Amino acid sequence: MKTTRPILISVIQYINELESGALRVPDLVSRLPDLNVDGIELRRESWPDYANELAGVRDQLQAMKQMVTWATGSTLFSEDAAAQKMLLHDLDTAKALGSPLLRVFPGATPADLSDAKWANAREAVDYATSLGIDISLENWFKLPGGRLSELAYITKHIESPTLKVNIDVGNFAVHGDDVLEAIDQLGPRVNYAHLKDALDGSTTYLGGGTSPIDAIVSALEALPQPIIYCFEFQGGGEAESRIAKSLAYLREEN
Repeated sequence: MKTTRPILISVIQYINELESGALRVPDLVSRLPDLNVDGIELRRESWPDYANELAGVRDQLQAMKQMVTWATGSTLFSEDAAAQKMLLHDLDTAKALGSPLLRVFPGATPADLSDAKWANAREAVDYATSLGIDISLENWFKLPGGRLSELAYITKHIESPTLKVNIDVGNFAVHGDDVLEAIDQLGPRVNYAHLKDALDGSTTYLGGGTSPIDAIVSALEALPQPIIYCFEFQGGGEAESRIAKSLAYLREEN
């Protein structure tokens, strides 16, 4: 067995159905037991009615003993007061949902450590600490905020154990970084990982593409701390099949 870590799906596997209105988040959540996973990553941007449906979905998840994580497009370094307010709101939402973490992106890292954006970032980290949840910083597929050097710099200067790292296994290569080097450098701060394989410029199930998935999973498995795995490949109209193949890969059920 490659892993005994928790394995979650993401709304990304069903993003087309959710965005078209053919599927609602509460209905997707109800399918989780049949998918044989441990939970789901939900996102503010793909859940338009989250404010009204959150409590019901939280109760659904708790009744099914399913985990949940909360991911948004907020950045640790907020561009303005409104963005900072949204970041803090996202932390409140993660707490209300029962998520142990909030996944965010770095944004543009200020070169000057005395810049007010550093103080705002620390405010968010301290607020997360007060809520008892972590902030998981992801290497974004765009710039700024996607390079290994940026994440290393941020985690060096914000030493709080509340600020963790989400390893998105596909995004490092976009910027010329090596994912295995990233796991080695950032390893102690990793608490979350977006798993996917790469194929013809898109994403697919684990073992179905050209990424060094064996080496990536081995490197993550070598880390001693708890880490949540989340599938972040596209569903491609066959989400259940891709999820099942990825589970078989991780649990060595082939």
